[in-house]
Order: sequence, then structure tokens, then C-alpha cells
Amino acid sequence: VLHKASTDLGDKKMKQHQPLLFSAVALGLLSTNAWADPPYPVEPFTGGYIGGALGYGQQHVDVLNTEPGAPAFGQTFKDSEGGVTVGAYAGYNWQCGKLLFGVETDINYLGSSPAALDIEVFPVGTEITSLESSVDWFGTLRGRFGFVVQRQLLLYATGGLAYGRLTHKLTDDCPACSGNITGFPVSQSNSTTTTGWTLGGGAELLQGANWVVRAEALYVDFGSKSHSYFFVIPPGQVTGSAKWDDSFWTARVGASYRFDFLN
Repeated sequence: VLHKASTDLGDKKMKQHQPLLFSAVALGLLSTNAWADPPYPVEPFTGGYIGGALGYGQQHVDVLNTEPGAPAFGQTFKDSEGGVTVGAYAGYNWQCGKLLFGVETDINYLGSSPAALDIEVFPVGTEITSLESSVDWFGTLRGRFGFVVQRQLLLYATGGLAYGRLTHKLTDDCPACSGNITGFPVSQSNSTTTTGWTLGGGAELLQGANWVVRAEALYVDFGSKSHSYFFVIPPGQVTGSAKWDDSFWTARVGASYRFDFLN
């Protein structure tokens, strides 16, 4: 009887303490990450990253006729064309509280080739000159300055050096020329690797501890390049010169993987 009474008393005490035991276990579980959202670092955007981007760009070209004595001397011919842009980027960020400082480089392709037209009418026929520009490839080296609006959302401005390879192609034709004028069409291409500047901004959203998605817009200006032209068009020779101004903008989305080398 004494043993049974002691056992009953122990059961009652266990039942009385069960809520406390459950609470302790629950607090222990909640204090771990077992039931929490995926963990984020204290400064989640700090670290290196590498990623890829896809978007749309529009290139603009201005060509100024700089040949003294030419009928179109001093005139500017313009055109714009859009196309797909695709590329890869890499960089490193330092987050200090709500502020972010970073450096980034990228390399890209832009599928556009605007062609301005210079159409001149002469007694012997109509001469059509096509002035086509294309960006074979381009890259940037930029600084970034941002503000972490929320723990996972970054807004930033960016700017710096732009570089790339441009091809300028002049094609001259007079399909209905009469008389002794022959030798059309003629063309000349000039390819140069050049530098310029870029400015833009965007937003990034952290997905988990390491993946980052972004939307970004950039404006790139490569400045001016001048070329001289010399063609033999019987019964004579033709010379010319022009100044080309190339610029474009891109809007793209991207995804990158973040490496935190400090943690």
C-alpha cells in the first residue's frame, strides 16, 4: 500500500510538471534554427559574387560628315536599333549597417547594328551611303553605392569605366548611276577597341543566404571616333571623313551566387 501510494504521488507530481517540461522543450526548439526561416548573415550582402544577366539594349549612332567640300558637309545622320544583350558579371560588396560599397566588372554582348543613311541626288543618279555601327562586345568596371532598405532588399547606384570593341562600316552605292561612273558599291570597315563611361542603378533581392536576383539599367557612352575614307571609283577617286558618336542603354535582369569569404 505504501509503495502504491508513493507511485500515485509520483504520477501526480509528473502530471503537475508536464506543462513545465513541454514549455522547456518548446523553448529549446524555438531557440534553434530547426523551425526558423533560412538563416541570413548579419550583413547579408557582404562578400564576393558571380552571375549572369539577360536583357534588352538600344544603341544610338550619330555620324557627322566632316569632309570639306562634300555636299553633305556639316550634316549629322542618326539611327537607333535595339537588340538582346547577354553577359556575365562578378564583384565584391562591403556592407556597413544599412550602407553598401562595392566594385563590379562585367563582359557582355549586344545584338544591335543601327545604320544611318545619307541619300544625295545628283544629275547622274542617286547616291546612298549607309553608316552602320555595331558593338562587337563591351564591358564595364564600376563602383557601387547602395542602401539596404530591408534585410533582403538593396537599392544601388553604379558608375565607372566602360570599354568595348566597335565596328564602323561605311557602304557607298549608286545603283542607278549613268554615264562612265562605275565601281559601285564600295565599303570600308574600321574596328577599334575603345573606352568610355557608364552610369546606372538597380535593385537586388537576397534569396536565402547565397542567391541574389537583380534588375539593373545602364547607360554607356563611348564618345567620338573619326575615320577617313578613300575609294577609287572610275573615272576618278573619292575621299571622305566622318565623326561617329556611339552610345546605348541596357535594361537587364540577373542572378548571382554570393561567396562570403570572411565568414
